[in-house]
Amino acid sequence: MKKEGITALFLIVFVLSLLAVYGAASSPSMNASLFQDAAAKKIPEEITASPKDIKEKVSIYVFVGWMWLSIFTLIYFLKQKIKEEDRIFSYKDSS
Repeated sequence: MKKEGITALFLIVFVLSLLAVYGAASSPSMNASLFQDAAAKKIPEEITASPKDIKEKVSIYVFVGWMWLSIFTLIYFLKQKIKEEDRIFSYKDSS
């Protein structure tokens, strides 16, 4: 990368970090005003729903388990594919 490209990249990162710091610094005052408005209006807290019975709870666990199983299966197949590509690459080098 050229020197101008590195300088431009550094400048972009610097400006974005300043914007992030400015946004974080201005948010506590906004949050304080929101809490004061909520206290004045006495808005009730929203309660999220949980599984109603054992069937819903088990179905959540089955879904999470299925997701992890599919992730591990994909990782296994990717590892096997990488091993095969490495084997073919080393075979080409030896010829």
